[in-house]
Amino acid sequence: MSSEPGATALAPEAEAPWKTLSPRAPLAALFPVLGLVLRPMLGALLPTFFMRDGGFPAFIWAIILLFAGSSVAALLYEVATTRYRVVGAQLEIRSGVFTKTSRFIEAARVQNTEVVQPFVSKLLGLVELKVETASGQKAEGHLRGLTPGDAQALIDALHMARGNKAQALAPVGTPGEADGEVLANTRLVDLLRYGATATGLGVLAVVMGALNELMELFHDWALPWMQAHWKGLARPGMGWVSAVLVVLAGLLVLWLVNVVLAVLRFHGFRLVDTGTHFRALGGLFTSRQITVRHERIQQVVLDEPLLRRWFGFGSVEVETAGVRAGREAAERAELVVPVVPTSRMEALVDRLIPGLPAALGTLSLRPAHPKSLLRARIRAVGVSVLVATPATFLLWPWGVLAWALLPLQLVGAWFDWRFQGWLITDTLVVVRQGFWRRRTTVLQRARIQAVNAVQGPLERGYGIGHVRVAVAGSDVVLPSVSWDEAGRLIDALPAPRRTRQPPPGVRNPPGPSEGGAPSAADAEPAAASEPSLGLYSRLPE
Repeated sequence: MSSEPGATALAPEAEAPWKTLSPRAPLAALFPVLGLVLRPMLGALLPTFFMRDGGFPAFIWAIILLFAGSSVAALLYEVATTRYRVVGAQLEIRSGVFTKTSRFIEAARVQNTEVVQPFVSKLLGLVELKVETASGQKAEGHLRGLTPGDAQALIDALHMARGNKAQALAPVGTPGEADGEVLANTRLVDLLRYGATATGLGVLAVVMGALNELMELFHDWALPWMQAHWKGLARPGMGWVSAVLVVLAGLLVLWLVNVVLAVLRFHGFRLVDTGTHFRALGGLFTSRQITVRHERIQQVVLDEPLLRRWFGFGSVEVETAGVRAGREAAERAELVVPVVPTSRMEALVDRLIPGLPAALGTLSLRPAHPKSLLRARIRAVGVSVLVATPATFLLWPWGVLAWALLPLQLVGAWFDWRFQGWLITDTLVVVRQGFWRRRTTVLQRARIQAVNAVQGPLERGYGIGHVRVAVAGSDVVLPSVSWDEAGRLIDALPAPRRTRQPPPGVRNPPGPSEGGAPSAADAEPAAASEPSLGLYSRLPE
């Protein structure tokens, strides 16, 4: 008799129909698949342009083209035969031609979903759906070529599989009509300011490479034209004016590239709170729609470079356990609010991660250890010497100017040390780093995966160290503290519990009678008796 309910419950799951992608899905996936196949081949084919006698023989080219064509055809056929369905509380995706794969994704493990609509898919009326978990550096479930209706139905099915049957999410593909409270929106003038103040090293490298390629054009065409029309530049000693004009032109190109990239990525951006999810919508040619559950947010980062602070705004990055590949922190974030006025940052952070005891601007953060300033100065001197010494010999006499880097590095080290701070409350960890590019991380203690105390060679000599707090996909480093305090912190995080063995070289923390950190048995009554003073108030100085 006990097996009858089980059989009845499994019947609907066994009969769940498979769903296929749109018939236009292979056409929408053509350009991404071509890029996936031809990109690794490009590195191998480039040397052929420098080979004599036309490079590879014709039969080698035939083999390469046959391999590329068959790979593209196989990947497109795989897209065309992909099937999916929601069975119980799982999303099942089947795909493959020669090697068939079946992926099962628990609805409860889904960190966030992202709806992407590239330009070609927009012309075809299709979207891509990415389902992200904490299992790797890319989306665990990636379905290309869905209609907006099918994507919406799948998102709602995953939402209902988690037990939230009473609420459906706003429709996908309609960024201007998302239901919920609008927490942030971005105007075109905001994106112009955001792009103009960007300091991405990747963009700078691209621009410098482009300028390097244009130098021959400048010398062959632009410089003679300038000398012919502006007689003053042709006079002896006026070559520095041309150099200044080239630098200004490069800065203008860098500004234009940053502005264009900002507009392409965040045009029409809106952050909407649907009640159970945060939904970010935006993009010009490629529309993106990211949905993050409230309870999946593990940390929020406030990015405030000095130039943007002067203009009164910054950016907010939201991270979940969905691990993403990317060198820059903003590339790893699942959700980025590009422009947030400084006066509204605290309110937005409180909506994303509640629990701050006060506004971020009034928090009494604990400073970095005083001895860490000496360590930072030694590092600054070392970097300056390594740069200035070869510059002096290679670029004499102008290379002597490189020694001006030394006082600048020392001043920068002091500012960096002066504005570091950290705080631990009952539910959050707050870490502030940097002055020129200030980044404030607000991390939920419940999401902490591991805590490590690290002590480098210089730190060992000064009796200090730093604590690294790891969460799924990233980590946060607290400013330097004494090595004894580092041992107490790894026992206090992620939550008060029984004291473990301290790291080597750290003495056992004193008991409550000696003025030290309380044990787990003592911490529970203390937490119940005192109001939300935070764990920081119970840690010894």
